[in-house]
Amino acid sequence: MLVPPAVRQWLSPRSFPDPETTRRSRLLSRLLGLGVLLSLIGAASALADRRNDPRVTLVFYGVLWAWLAMVHSIARSGRVTLAAWIFSIFYWLMTAFVTLTFGGMQGQFASVFAVCTLMIGSIVGGAAALAMAVASAAWCALVALLEVRGRLPHQLAPYSPINSWAAAATTILLTAALLQVSLKSLRNAHGEAQRAANERDAALRRSIQGQKLELVGKLTSGIAHDLNNLLTVIVSVSDVLRRQSSGTSADLLDELDGAASRATLMTRQVLSLARVRTDESQVVDVAVVVGEMGKMLPRLLGRSHRFEVKAAPGCLVRASRVGIEQILLNLAVNARDAMPDGGQFTLELSRADGQVVLIASDTGFGMSPEVKARLFEPFFTTKSGGTGLGLATVRQLMDGYGGTISVDSEPGRGARFRLQFPALATPVGVPATAASSPAGPSPAGRRPRVLLAEDDPTVQRSLIRLLEGAGFEVTAVEHGLAALQALEVAGDVQCVVSDIGMPQMDGEELARRLGESHPRLPLVLLSGNREPGDPFRPGSPRTFLMKPVSQAELVAAIGRVVAQGQRGSIP
Repeated sequence: MLVPPAVRQWLSPRSFPDPETTRRSRLLSRLLGLGVLLSLIGAASALADRRNDPRVTLVFYGVLWAWLAMVHSIARSGRVTLAAWIFSIFYWLMTAFVTLTFGGMQGQFASVFAVCTLMIGSIVGGAAALAMAVASAAWCALVALLEVRGRLPHQLAPYSPINSWAAAATTILLTAALLQVSLKSLRNAHGEAQRAANERDAALRRSIQGQKLELVGKLTSGIAHDLNNLLTVIVSVSDVLRRQSSGTSADLLDELDGAASRATLMTRQVLSLARVRTDESQVVDVAVVVGEMGKMLPRLLGRSHRFEVKAAPGCLVRASRVGIEQILLNLAVNARDAMPDGGQFTLELSRADGQVVLIASDTGFGMSPEVKARLFEPFFTTKSGGTGLGLATVRQLMDGYGGTISVDSEPGRGARFRLQFPALATPVGVPATAASSPAGPSPAGRRPRVLLAEDDPTVQRSLIRLLEGAGFEVTAVEHGLAALQALEVAGDVQCVVSDIGMPQMDGEELARRLGESHPRLPLVLLSGNREPGDPFRPGSPRTFLMKPVSQAELVAAIGRVVAQGQRGSIP
């Protein structure tokens, strides 16, 4: 007969948060099952004996089965030790009562005492088993004494060798069954403990490795910060020399700019591997980033490569500006390496069906299906000097921004990467064209003043040259506290340009203080190794640039935040 599902579920042992409780519960369930099986055999044999009253037999075993059901319910509630004690004491008291009522210490009764002792030892512990054994031995001695003095009723059946054999066999079989179940439970518990220990060891190794990576990340971040500061100086000097030099040195400056662009890419790749900051997202207009990167990418690609940008305005996404720049740089480097003899690299940006779509295509040698299948695997590369990290980083960044990336390529027909970002609505009061066009400052009567906060003297001088060369009047300080003090004296500051990492007061704290005292004052934050921790509010006159920055990038960023501040989007 099939067991109903509800009954089957009730009969099956439960799992508990504590592994030891689960082990004991399953062990007791097996013992209860064994007890039910033995009681069924006993009930059948008792009913077959004509000397027994069937009604008394059914009442006796009915009480026994009801008691077993109650013990099972207590065990399923998690109180396994209490259930074991109730089970053992009930059997012990029932057997003790039978020895007094039915005439002395027969062998099968002694076997029940042994089973109770073994069960308590298996579930509760050795001390409990010793107590149960002492109590059983004392009771057996008392019954034997009463039987010797003739104070017990006559036994229902006389002693026989068959009864003696049955008692010994029952004791041995029950002991073996209990030992088998107990040892299996202990083996399972040992296996679970070993697995838990292995998991702890693995977690410890991961923790140690994570601490090592954290230290490496901090060291990498510091090196990248210093390197990007040096690259800022190189880029600024290159801009100045380009304006002052003749056409004969243009090739040398192109080489210098290309080397600086590649060094910039290397530092950003290292930073992205040490610490991918996809969680520090803000509203980013991809059209603005593409437009600004479009000025640097031709130098990275070289003169033998043609570059074209087709960008629709107002393509807002929630992402990281530095992450978007990293994506564009890696796609450009991948295209350049696929076209060693020159070719066409095109960026197409559009918005459709709630998605911002960026398509990067090249006319390179393309990819085979085998290469395309492994294209985004870390450290997989077909280049002799490649690292295999560029496109893997792109994939990782896209996953962090909730976007997708796919590639269409065939050997000899180039490659076409399609990146899709979830689009955001254009903020109210901020036209898409204004958000994507870097309007420069428009001085009226005198040069506009920029307050520059930068603690590195070499970088400060370079940024001053860039800003003054663009027509700004610059007031330079060394940290955020000095910038706040300078604002109290110079009230005609049009924009604040600040590094993030500075002594006394860093750029992030300066931004927070300016948000309280000068909410409409435009601010451009710079950093060589990290983005601001708190994302800017949409429409606020705030932006961020990763060093190194060229004059065009810095001026465009200033123009953008100045335009936002003039619209008064911050209440």
